[in-house]
Amino acid sequence: MCTEIGPLKKLLGISALPAGLLALPLAAEPPTVEELSPFIARASTVEVGLGHVSESGTRLGRFSGLGDDGLFAVLGLDWIRTADYASDRPVTIRLRAEDLGLDVRSVRLDYRHHGRFGVYAEYDERSARFIDDAVTVYREQAPGRLTLPADWVAAPSTGDMTALLPSLHEFDVRSDRRSMAAGGDARFAERWHISSDFRQEDRDGHRAMAAMFGPTGGSPRAAFMPVPTDYRTREIDLAVNYADRQRQFRVRYHASLFDNNQPALTFANPYAGIGAWPSSAGYPDGIGQMALSPDNTFHQIGIGGSQSFSPTLNFSGEVAFGRMRQDDDFLALTINPVLAESIVQGLPRASLDGRIDTTAVNLRLAGRPGRRFNWTASYRLDDRDNRTPMGEFVYIGSDSQLQDAGETSSRRRFNLPHDYRDQRLRLAGNFRPAEATRLQAAVEHRRTDRTFTARERTEEDRLELGLRRNFSPHVNAAINLEWADRSGSTYDGAVGFRAGHSDAYVDTVPGGWGELPALRLYHLADRRRQGINLQSTITPDDAWAITLQGGVSEDDFRRSEIGLVEAGNEHVSADVSYSPNARWSAHAFLTHERITSDQDGFSFRGGGFREADLANPDRWWQARHRDRVDTLGLGLRRLLMDERLELRADYVHADARARINVQSGPALDTEPLPDLTSRRHTLDLAARYKITDQLSLSARWWFERYRTADWALDGIGPNQLADVILPFETSYDDRVHVLMLSVIHRWY
Repeated sequence: MCTEIGPLKKLLGISALPAGLLALPLAAEPPTVEELSPFIARASTVEVGLGHVSESGTRLGRFSGLGDDGLFAVLGLDWIRTADYASDRPVTIRLRAEDLGLDVRSVRLDYRHHGRFGVYAEYDERSARFIDDAVTVYREQAPGRLTLPADWVAAPSTGDMTALLPSLHEFDVRSDRRSMAAGGDARFAERWHISSDFRQEDRDGHRAMAAMFGPTGGSPRAAFMPVPTDYRTREIDLAVNYADRQRQFRVRYHASLFDNNQPALTFANPYAGIGAWPSSAGYPDGIGQMALSPDNTFHQIGIGGSQSFSPTLNFSGEVAFGRMRQDDDFLALTINPVLAESIVQGLPRASLDGRIDTTAVNLRLAGRPGRRFNWTASYRLDDRDNRTPMGEFVYIGSDSQLQDAGETSSRRRFNLPHDYRDQRLRLAGNFRPAEATRLQAAVEHRRTDRTFTARERTEEDRLELGLRRNFSPHVNAAINLEWADRSGSTYDGAVGFRAGHSDAYVDTVPGGWGELPALRLYHLADRRRQGINLQSTITPDDAWAITLQGGVSEDDFRRSEIGLVEAGNEHVSADVSYSPNARWSAHAFLTHERITSDQDGFSFRGGGFREADLANPDRWWQARHRDRVDTLGLGLRRLLMDERLELRADYVHADARARINVQSGPALDTEPLPDLTSRRHTLDLAARYKITDQLSLSARWWFERYRTADWALDGIGPNQLADVILPFETSYDDRVHVLMLSVIHRWY
């Protein structure tokens, strides 16, 4: 970690360059002031020190690299070598290394010959920790194979598994990423520019996922297990650009190649056989298999540019064509050899043979007919043409069924290649009737077409209005209004159900649907949205700045009987900063936000209960969600002792509470749910003392108190549920201190 050097990720927008391009004749151009300004009079810096974390497994360490308690090294470097501006070879070399003592370290080397070419190489590590000390009964016997302890005692439910608690062992749910990148850019003619980038990222770790046996009725059983992550993603970007005073032109290519070195996972069944399973599905012979993320590729070519027809009219746009492919071999219908003997209809093909062709269009026409008025018209298209073939799959659910290939079987399923086409047409304008007043308006029409969904077409019209007024040099205010209305084609929630099952099976289902006809998916349902936002900035003098904001947004799903019926958001905030001179400054902010959503539902069971439940009006339920988030922040910066001592203090307090009120008809039983809460206090104190112009001492103390309460986690042991072995995740209860001391050396 380096408290002196900020995390800079890009240098002058440098992109990539194949090594062979360096041999091309390059047009020598003098560097511009803009190119050189980031490097003029820049000092090199190195930081060395020690830090200490008081507690492991905290929210503070989730993405920061401070997840383990104990000592860590504070190491950072920013080395710059740049030629004098008058030099005939204006070259800058820069080496940056950040957070070398933590597992979020990065190193980057840049070489730029200004006006001609630049190259770079970069290495980066990132770690994300989601659950420390999760528990499981599984052991990883070999890569991709999970087994149970030799002395395992199976039972139909967790309460009778006498060896469950003694057999638990811990694993961390985390993701570690290592990425390498290289590339550059060059001018190979007066107006031509070429660039390329290559990046490779390797990701490993574990996720928590449930292994499941028994697919229907009261037969499902599950156990959480550590699922290995072993991914590699490679990305390539190439671009050729042309630019002159009136036009720009660009051709680009992008490729993303994903490989999973762990394509499948097998696991033993910890449950004894139950009556609904074939005898071979339970312990000790029962075994399951799960496919993990498949290898896939994406290639895209884009052509774009801009043209100035006159000083008042400009056109820009890009068209891109891409293709996604996925053709990993399917796993067998079951890994259980006894169940495999029941197969009478195999897989329709060896792999998905998945293919999606994409088209993306972005067009924009902008005009400024006068000094007080400007307008833009834009069109966007996102089209995904799914060319994946359909096929009938007679599945064996959760490796615990015999295959049922009967004509009316519910297990005869078809994969559905969903197409998607989204178009947006927008017209916006700005008008200044007076120097202190600006009016804004925009209208937008959006149409989305989908296949195999409850609504083939949705259309939304949106209107935006805004007014900004400067009342004086010290006070301005703005108001923005939003209105949107979404509707579409006839809603049919059974489309996917009918298309995904055989006609013979659908004919056996009362009503021919899988979900209630009155249910509306919120992203497809009719919706009317209204919103207003207010903002005012007040600057009484050069030292003070005050910003006040507030807004309300309401969504009315006016034709939804079941599903999300209403949603809303209210927020207010105030931000104050005070900086009387360069030696000290202070700031404070306060925010309050309320988020609401109302859901209406109806509960029904399947099988022989279905018709009776649907005829019972007392099986309704309602859930009213009320969330509140309050945040307070304070900060102070002070320079003392002729600016040789810098002191900084920041404090943040956040308090969130989520309340869910559930009510139901007399046919259902409900209990009040406890509130979900989250409270955070963070105090960050830092000091830096300049001993000489080249040498400084830095100290930082970072404290965080973070507590959450979640009724879905708190007090829930691994065997709390009869049919699921849980990972024993708990709420946060952190009190962590981070102390860092370092020496910083600066030179030119």
